[in-house]
Amino acid sequence: MARLSRLCALISTSLETGTCVRSGVSEKRLLLSLSTVYKEIKKLCQLQDLKDGTPVIAHSCVVQAEKAFQGKNTCLANIILTMVSFFEHDSEFVRHLTANILFTISTSLVEADGIWVKFLLFIWIVLANTISSICRHASSCCLLKDTPLFTEIIKHNIPLLGMASSEVESFVSVLQLTHANLTSKTVLGLFQVLHQMVKYIINKATQGGELEDKFILLSVKFLQNLPWDFYGKIDFGSSKFKSVLSGCILQFVCSLVQKNDFEDSQNCSIEVSNLYLELGNIVPKFLSCFFGLSDEGDKGLVQYMRHKTLMLMIRLNFNAYEIDISCIVLWLRLLKQYFPDLVYKPFSNYIITPNCCLEESPFFLSCSDELVSQNLQSRHLQRQALLLFFKCCFGLIKASNGIEKEQCLCGKNTSLIDSGTKICCCCCSNTGLSEISDWLKCAFVCQADTLKSPIDFGLSFIQLFMDEDDMLFCMLLQFLDASVVAFQIESKWACYNELHLLSSIINPVCLFHILLFSLKYDHMVLVDYLISKDTGVLCARYLLRCLRFVSQSWQSFAKFSTSESEVTGVSSKRRKLSDEDGAFTRSKAFGDAKECLISLKNKLEELCRKNLFPYNPKALLRSLSRFQELCGE
Repeated sequence: MARLSRLCALISTSLETGTCVRSGVSEKRLLLSLSTVYKEIKKLCQLQDLKDGTPVIAHSCVVQAEKAFQGKNTCLANIILTMVSFFEHDSEFVRHLTANILFTISTSLVEADGIWVKFLLFIWIVLANTISSICRHASSCCLLKDTPLFTEIIKHNIPLLGMASSEVESFVSVLQLTHANLTSKTVLGLFQVLHQMVKYIINKATQGGELEDKFILLSVKFLQNLPWDFYGKIDFGSSKFKSVLSGCILQFVCSLVQKNDFEDSQNCSIEVSNLYLELGNIVPKFLSCFFGLSDEGDKGLVQYMRHKTLMLMIRLNFNAYEIDISCIVLWLRLLKQYFPDLVYKPFSNYIITPNCCLEESPFFLSCSDELVSQNLQSRHLQRQALLLFFKCCFGLIKASNGIEKEQCLCGKNTSLIDSGTKICCCCCSNTGLSEISDWLKCAFVCQADTLKSPIDFGLSFIQLFMDEDDMLFCMLLQFLDASVVAFQIESKWACYNELHLLSSIINPVCLFHILLFSLKYDHMVLVDYLISKDTGVLCARYLLRCLRFVSQSWQSFAKFSTSESEVTGVSSKRRKLSDEDGAFTRSKAFGDAKECLISLKNKLEELCRKNLFPYNPKALLRSLSRFQELCGE
């Protein structure tokens, strides 16, 4: 490839094959050289005439070693072997610039699919070999060449590579000979490059999902074979560096698994879905080796790692874990082991204030008030943990619905809190119900002074999730599914008294009224939700299903009130509205809900007439029209 030969010539002549890193060249001189190379590479990559028909320039790209790389991809090997040595420099600016150069080169090779995959393979080989070498110093970890993955590559069991086995062996030999002293700095730099690459591939529309699937395949294969069991034994010099590296790894793996609006589990192919399942098997190792430093290092970094881990578990769960009961049970165990402070944290009397709502990341470093920042982080992590917890519990109940309780091998009082309890993996609805039962005992009974009824409970729960709209609608959609299941099995599993309470809390009609009340019946907030890129699909789906429930349970909706428990002190989602927060009354709840939903219908019709609505809301308008008819009757 003509472009590759020019890139190799530029790097070889400008950077002296990386020897300047070891010879103590000054940071200033090195930054000037790297900056010049970076600018020239960007110019070269922008040229449109460097196609495969362009002559390859003659140059010497022999690695400075006793044994040079043997194969057709000499330029590619030389580029990578030259650049990775700069990650070992003490200057973070040098390392940052090195990562940018490698990423820019990778983007220039994307159109040449075969070359790009080989580039990715070489990057992963360097990373895996470096980690193996570091771990080998700390314990009896096997080298890359002795792993099953290397055998799989050599025997062409990974068909997309299209590279001779001799080339791979030659690259590994040269790497081990010339770069035997690479450290965790290189590991950090290469994970940063991979993170940039996966974001670029995902956002690149021209090649569809083909490149993304190849990236995921290679990444999961290597991640599975990295020596995570020895990770905790490595001396990284400081706990802060270990936290930064661990956070960077989690950030990359999290980007590898795409968000799918929490509901559309069919977004990925069967092959990728299976890869996600394989990736899920590594998560317990991540938790074990990353959170051995929970009490060390920067507290903010540890919180960020907890956030990324929960995000990864949520994405894996919603992508691929819906039918694998044993994996759902594993997820619950991990939540209980590593996040019990979040799952069982009280949330009663939680009031929305302007400082609570997330407009930016709760880990945004420039937050001036440290106490507010910590509170935002804590609440955000609590929402993530509860979202995953309920997803797992409801998933177990739903998967085992229809199976008689006597057929379940789990004990009557099965609880994952008891680590010695044996869990039945063929029928675990008992486990799901037990877990919800334990959670309700803690979250409802222990807060009895403030949560005097299911209405108070539901209101506090919705207020907690309203800070993050996408999680709010995800949880509400889960409750819609769970309410159907709960009502179906309540008569059969009546020994669970908490199930009656759960049925009251997740009653769709009740929650719909509470949601509208929390929004102060402002139909424009619903319009904002519907047109939002993040919540539009989720909100539309929730409204459609809720309106169907309302039509089927019209009397319950029309007569709904909370006269048993006066609800006060609820802040508005919209600050511009009245600050007078009163309780529901027997007639006011229905009247305000009716006015809100009919106003929503009129506003949607107006926006559609002006072609201002971003998608076709006909189905929602039909449901709202049916609601208006029922109000008239």
